[in-house]
Amino acid sequence: MTEIERLVPSGLIEHWAFHLRRQRARAADALWLIDQGFTIHDGRNGMPTHDATARHRAEQQAVIDDVNALLDQYDALNLRRPVEGDI
Repeated sequence: MTEIERLVPSGLIEHWAFHLRRQRARAADALWLIDQGFTIHDGRNGMPTHDATARHRAEQQAVIDDVNALLDQYDALNLRRPVEGDI
Protein backbone atom coordinates (compact mmCIF):
# COMPACT_ATOMS: atom_id res chain seq x y z
CA MET A 1 0.00 0.00 0.00
CA THR A 2 1.10 3.52 -0.60
CA GLU A 3 1.20 6.05 2.14
CA ILE A 4 -1.34 8.85 1.99
CA GLU A 5 0.09 12.23 2.81
CA ARG A 6 -2.24 14.64 4.57
CA LEU A 7 -1.56 18.13 5.74
CA VAL A 8 -2.42 18.84 9.35
CA PRO A 9 -2.54 22.47 10.51
CA SER A 10 0.45 23.38 12.68
CA GLY A 11 -1.85 24.87 15.33
CA LEU A 12 -3.52 21.50 15.77
CA ILE A 13 -0.18 19.76 16.10
CA GLU A 14 0.95 22.32 18.69
CA HIS A 15 -2.27 21.75 20.63
CA TRP A 16 -1.66 17.98 20.64
CA ALA A 17 1.93 18.52 21.80
CA PHE A 18 0.71 20.83 24.60
CA HIS A 19 -1.83 18.19 25.67
CA LEU A 20 0.87 15.50 25.70
CA ARG A 21 3.16 17.64 27.85
CA ARG A 22 0.30 18.31 30.28
CA GLN A 23 -0.47 14.57 30.52
CA ARG A 24 3.21 13.87 31.19
CA ALA A 25 3.25 16.50 33.95
CA ARG A 26 0.15 15.00 35.58
CA ALA A 27 1.66 11.52 35.44
CA ALA A 28 4.93 12.82 36.92
CA ASP A 29 2.96 14.48 39.74
CA ALA A 30 1.19 11.18 40.46
CA LEU A 31 4.53 9.36 40.58
CA TRP A 32 5.92 11.97 42.93
CA LEU A 33 2.95 11.55 45.28
CA ILE A 34 3.33 7.77 45.25
CA ASP A 35 7.07 8.10 45.90
CA GLN A 36 6.23 10.34 48.89
CA GLY A 37 4.12 7.57 50.42
CA PHE A 38 0.63 8.21 49.07
CA THR A 39 -1.36 5.09 48.18
CA ILE A 40 -4.25 4.37 45.84
CA HIS A 41 -6.89 1.79 46.66
CA ASP A 42 -9.61 0.20 44.56
CA GLY A 43 -12.84 -0.09 46.46
CA ARG A 44 -16.55 -0.51 46.53
CA ASN A 45 -19.11 1.69 48.29
CA GLY A 46 -16.37 3.80 49.84
CA MET A 47 -14.53 0.82 51.32
CA PRO A 48 -11.04 0.02 50.01
CA THR A 49 -10.74 -3.54 48.75
CA HIS A 50 -7.08 -3.70 47.74
CA ASP A 51 -4.03 -1.52 47.18
CA ALA A 52 -3.74 -0.45 43.55
CA THR A 53 -0.69 1.76 44.00
CA ALA A 54 1.78 -0.45 42.09
CA ARG A 55 -0.59 -0.83 39.14
CA HIS A 56 -1.30 2.90 39.06
CA ARG A 57 2.42 3.71 39.29
CA ALA A 58 3.19 1.41 36.36
CA GLU A 59 0.40 2.99 34.29
CA GLN A 60 1.66 6.52 35.00
CA GLN A 61 5.25 5.52 34.16
CA ALA A 62 3.97 4.09 30.84
CA VAL A 63 2.25 7.42 30.11
CA ILE A 64 5.51 9.28 30.71
CA ASP A 65 7.49 6.86 28.53
CA ASP A 66 4.94 7.01 25.68
CA VAL A 67 4.73 10.81 25.77
CA ASN A 68 8.52 11.12 25.80
CA ALA A 69 8.72 8.91 22.70
CA LEU A 70 6.00 10.88 20.90
CA LEU A 71 7.59 14.22 21.76
CA ASP A 72 10.98 12.93 20.58
CA GLN A 73 9.39 12.14 17.22
CA TYR A 74 7.69 15.55 17.18
CA ASP A 75 10.97 17.33 17.93
CA ALA A 76 12.80 15.26 15.34
CA LEU A 77 10.32 16.30 12.67
CA ASN A 78 10.45 19.96 13.64
CA LEU A 79 14.18 20.15 14.21
CA ARG A 80 15.02 17.74 11.39
CA ARG A 81 17.16 15.49 13.55
CA PRO A 82 17.18 11.68 13.73
CA VAL A 83 14.96 9.96 16.26
CA GLU A 84 16.76 7.62 18.68
CA GLY A 85 16.70 4.15 17.14
CA ASP A 86 16.24 5.43 13.55
CA ILE A 87 19.11 5.12 11.12
